[in-house]
Amino acid sequence: MSMAVKQKNVAIKNPSRYAEELGHNFIVSKKKADTSSLGQYFTPQVIAELIAKNFSEFNCSQVLKILDPGAGAGILSNMLCERISTWKHKPNRIELIAYEIDKTLIPVLRKSFSYLKDWLENKNISLIFSIHDSDFVLENGDILNQTLQQSLFGKKNFEEFDLIIANPPYFKISKSDPRAKATSSVIHGQPNIYALFMAIAASLLKENGQLGFITPRSYASGLYFKKFRQNFFNQITPVSIHIFESRDKAFNKDGVLQENVILHGKKDSTIDRQNHKVKISSCDGLSDINNVNMIEIPLAEIIAPENDYILHIPTKITQREIVKIVKSWKHNLHSLGLDVSTGPIVPFRVSDILGEYPSEQSAPLLWLHNVTTMHVSWPIKSRKPQYVKISQSAEKFLVPNVNYVLVRRFSAKEEKKRLVAAPLLSKILKSKFVGIENHINYIYRKIGELSETEALGLAAILNSSLLDSYFRIFNGNTQVSATELRNLPLPTLRVIERVGSFVKSNDLNQQETEEKVSNLIKQYA
Repeated sequence: MSMAVKQKNVAIKNPSRYAEELGHNFIVSKKKADTSSLGQYFTPQVIAELIAKNFSEFNCSQVLKILDPGAGAGILSNMLCERISTWKHKPNRIELIAYEIDKTLIPVLRKSFSYLKDWLENKNISLIFSIHDSDFVLENGDILNQTLQQSLFGKKNFEEFDLIIANPPYFKISKSDPRAKATSSVIHGQPNIYALFMAIAASLLKENGQLGFITPRSYASGLYFKKFRQNFFNQITPVSIHIFESRDKAFNKDGVLQENVILHGKKDSTIDRQNHKVKISSCDGLSDINNVNMIEIPLAEIIAPENDYILHIPTKITQREIVKIVKSWKHNLHSLGLDVSTGPIVPFRVSDILGEYPSEQSAPLLWLHNVTTMHVSWPIKSRKPQYVKISQSAEKFLVPNVNYVLVRRFSAKEEKKRLVAAPLLSKILKSKFVGIENHINYIYRKIGELSETEALGLAAILNSSLLDSYFRIFNGNTQVSATELRNLPLPTLRVIERVGSFVKSNDLNQQETEEKVSNLIKQYA
């Protein structure tokens, strides 16, 4: 590229804009199924800017080392370098290491970085870039074990970076996947690939280094991510968190149904975590990205090591007050003598015991759509079987017909509430057994039986806007796991029964009940 052409192009567009155009052209030319199978969702330029602007200038050597472990078309790296070019004390040289497993993207990425190299020369910054067409996790997964060894023996045998920026791929991998085995120290169950990128990046970051990731919010809670959270947040202190509160608007070009979060963190062992404050911002999606709400919250209110490092991320002052109220409750299901299980009936596995018509030897079968707020409707018109044929082989899939609280495990993205609960009273269903499908959690008393007022009260509290808002502060997806319900703070049994007695003696509509229940909880809890 000649100097004249180079200066002309610089005047026309910035490197991030150029990279976005390259990425768009690549996506158009490739089948959508191919891109989704690799977890490829290119970062829009406006989001790249939101991520890059979090990186603050710091005292570095004349050489700045950057890692982009899932480079795509290079939009994030280009935007970060644009940001660096505005620093008062700019580095003389940037060394950029990028990973991109899709070999068909390598020519695009090389073109993107070559343009960036020319652009930076006009800013008196030289760029040396290296592109790896290998699997980032497989190539670097052993770093997690080496980090442990280094902490024990004080030796480092891996390259470290000043800045790491990434929009990693998002998809689940099995426990038998080589990438899961390579990172076994930070995973549990069926992990999502993006968390492995984050864990490795934390270990590759230099002391005082910074990282910025845009990912799904699912790592904020849940058993699958417990090891990851412990490993990651023992190294990385969050500086800012931005939440896209709509699950379908952050990456609207590619139709990703995720509730996304941008995390900017620093590796600094000198930070006083008890007094450190985190900037929390939020918007709905790309359309209102310039209308960001922001508050500052003490880190101690966001992450509690004693609470499995679950992230509570309130985006409004009112939500912060909700967290304080709910966290003041000293009970949970276990301390109240209760437990929760997931419905044992997986229909496609036991189709032979399911029936469409009743008989003397059949039990009701409850599906997700049978459960609405404070109400169980059965039977209903449905294409799905409404009965379980009672037999010796079927009994292990059935539960005794006693009082339960049913909680939907999944909510549709358009639903206003994440927690949807209903009391299932034994007197309603005239059967010895009940079948509960796998998309429902059911709460029961471990010894004895829930009373009617306990079942009514607990269901009403779970449906309350107070508890639903609290749940959303740490849960960013449509799933409600049994583990999360077990860990959910609850008021005393006295308060639960008081709420249950109120619900039992008052025939109010849903909104009136909601208002009264919330007032009762605040008054007595």
